[in-house]
Amino acid sequence: MLRTVVIAVAAILTGVGIVLLACGIHAPGWQLLALGAIVLIGTLFECWRYRRNEQPPNGHWQRTDEKFIDPSTGEPVEVMFDPRTGERRYVGRGDQDAKTGA
Repeated sequence: MLRTVVIAVAAILTGVGIVLLACGIHAPGWQLLALGAIVLIGTLFECWRYRRNEQPPNGHWQRTDEKFIDPSTGEPVEVMFDPRTGERRYVGRGDQDAKTGA
């Protein structure tokens, strides 16, 4: 819900900035347009970049020894690594090994 509110406020700021520029009020118009666009793009990028924990991936993925508790969900998470691309994925674990530090 917070994400929706942030996107709505950023869109309103961007729209007000465009209206101000169209009316010839340049300084505040550019400021509102830039602020709204930056917040809007940043919020949309955040959704794409930071994904939720996934199921174990298929392919050349290898388990690492990295395990931790996700602070937002309190669930154990395991790190998977693809040696071909260097990509890392964070996969939710079904057992409780990460909570015990094993």
